[in-house]
Parts: sequence; structure tokens; C-alpha cells
Amino acid sequence: MSSADRPSDAEVQRFRRIFERVHAGHPRCLTDEWLSEPCRLADGTVAPRPIVWSRRNGPWRRHSVLWIGAAPGNAGGKGAGALGAHGTRIPFGGDIGGANFDVLLSTIGLDRNQTFVAAALNQLPARGGGEPSPAELLAPVGDYPSSLHLLQDTIIAVGPRLLIALGNVALRAIVAAGRLDPAAPPRLPSLDRLAKAGLSRGRPSPWPAAEPPGPDFLERWQAAWPGEPLPVLLWLTHPSAQNMSPFARAGTAFHTRMLEAQAALRLAARECLGRDAPAVRPPFPTGGIYALPEWRDLVAPRHTQLDRLWREKGV
Repeated sequence: MSSADRPSDAEVQRFRRIFERVHAGHPRCLTDEWLSEPCRLADGTVAPRPIVWSRRNGPWRRHSVLWIGAAPGNAGGKGAGALGAHGTRIPFGGDIGGANFDVLLSTIGLDRNQTFVAAALNQLPARGGGEPSPAELLAPVGDYPSSLHLLQDTIIAVGPRLLIALGNVALRAIVAAGRLDPAAPPRLPSLDRLAKAGLSRGRPSPWPAAEPPGPDFLERWQAAWPGEPLPVLLWLTHPSAQNMSPFARAGTAFHTRMLEAQAALRLAARECLGRDAPAVRPPFPTGGIYALPEWRDLVAPRHTQLDRLWREKGV
């Protein structure tokens, strides 16, 4: 990495402060920014719902693209499986949704070492998977009053030009995080309200004027990124197995949803980033996040198999 590519101390410290706050109840994590083992509580026992927020989410620096999902999954294990972000501590790491996410990343020529990915709720939902409830998103996490406060800090730390909501929960959480008011309780806007504000799935849009970020967010954004515009929002279908599948036949909804998401991504990358999509999706790298033992031994074999199925269908 050249000196021009290295993140500034201020960039790294923004991420480190978030990490320290979100893992405030996990003393051993505070000396392990890569989360080489699952989070442990103060008494040393493994946390039943580890927090998936570390250097495994992406390099601690500014990125042009930030991806927000719903919550870590567990490949159907409901907390007992080794695969999925709950088990690997790598967002979208090991399940079909993770392999689908890698297809989307590579669609615009990115990999996990060139972007940052987090979630509206950065731990397994209490019911063992699926979408988090509004109550979970509004509950304290670490030293944060709510997951929405953590999400606001994450958006400001990454400073993206393109902010991608993977699914409905992510979109609602992003807009709510931008509108946090220190004097009022957090509130999640409905999808109907966001549609009326001008947000449409698959279309890159400026932050809606009808649901603008609050003064606190705007002040903090400008302090971190003086003169920089707010990120463009892109609402995509969540890449879960319930929506997209490499096992599905071409022409089915499970196949066409991926094609629609790819087309929307290519458009957004071109319009917002001046970035043309590669003619052929690149393979996985071998360094950085891809050198983690959990990726090498657990995630890579599964994602490589599923990626091959997508490529065989021309995706």
C-alpha cells in the first residue's frame, strides 16, 4: 500500500471509537480489532449473540460505497451453525445470502477489502435469524443508546458517496439514523412514507427532501467531510436465499431479482462514482479479509461453489 492509499489517523480513529463503544461490554474484544474469536462477556463466557462489527467488516478508512444489510444470519442454524455472519463474524459470511452479496460486490469490480459492510442490527436477531424487530433496532447495543446511533456513526465514519440499503429494514434504518434527534426517541419511517418521499427500489436517489437528515447528522457529516455532499441512496432487494438463489432456473424470480440488482448497481456505479462495471466479474482476492482462517476454511469453499453456479447461468 502506497502512502497515498493509507488511511489518515483521523479516519482510523473514527472506526476505532465505534469499535470501542459497540464492544464496551466485551473486554477481550477491545484488544482484538479483528475479532479472532467470538465476543466474550466480562465474566469470560462467550456472548450468545456476538456483535459483528470489526475490521472484518472492511478496512478502517473512507470508502466510496457503504452496504447496509438487515442483520447477521446463521445459515439456518439459529445460532448453532458455523456458517453465516453469526458464526464467522464476517458480514454475509458463509450462507447463500453471503455468496449472493459477493456477486453484487464483484458486479461493480469491488471486493471486501475495498468497501465496508454493516447491518441495521449487527448481531443475530433474538429469534435466531431473519429481520430484526423495531424493538431490537431501538434497544441499546454496547455503549450506544440504539443500533440506529451505531449506524449513524458508521455512515459518518465511512463517508460514502453511494450508500446501499440491502432490503427494506436497511432502508428504513438508514433514514432513521440520519434523522436522530437527541431530544426525541428514535423512529423508523414506514416504507409507504419513504416511497412517498421519492425513494424507489433499484433507482439511485439523493437523500429525500421530505425525509432530510437532522441537524445533528448534518453537522457531524460536515465536520468529518467538509464540503462533501450527502451520499446517494440505492435501495436494493436483500440478497437472501428467500429472494435470490444460484440454484434457481434462469427466468425464475430468484434469478431475475439478481439480474435486476446487478443492473441497478451498474447504473449507480456509473452515475454516482464514474465507475464502469468489469466485463467479467473478478475472482476473490487472497489477502486481507480473504486471508482470515474463517474465510479460507469455512466461507471460501461455500461461496466459490455458489459463485460457480451463478457464473454458469451467465451472472
